[in-house]
Amino acid sequence: MALAQTIPQSNRAKVLDEVIVEAKLDALNTVLADRGISADRIVSVIPLPGQTLVSPTPPQYRVLYRAI
Repeated sequence: MALAQTIPQSNRAKVLDEVIVEAKLDALNTVLADRGISADRIVSVIPLPGQTLVSPTPPQYRVLYRAI
């Protein structure tokens, strides 16, 4: 007889957090180190394209990580 596996539930309102940083590896590593975010907490790094119209912005990274 197999035991049913339960999915851990969380009562915390904020399980994931995000940070948006300039799309340069040095800037990304600096922000992660300053906030104390280790590699095992990172869920995803999403590249965001830069915008050239209206209000120009450089390319950025959106980092999703597990909040503790």
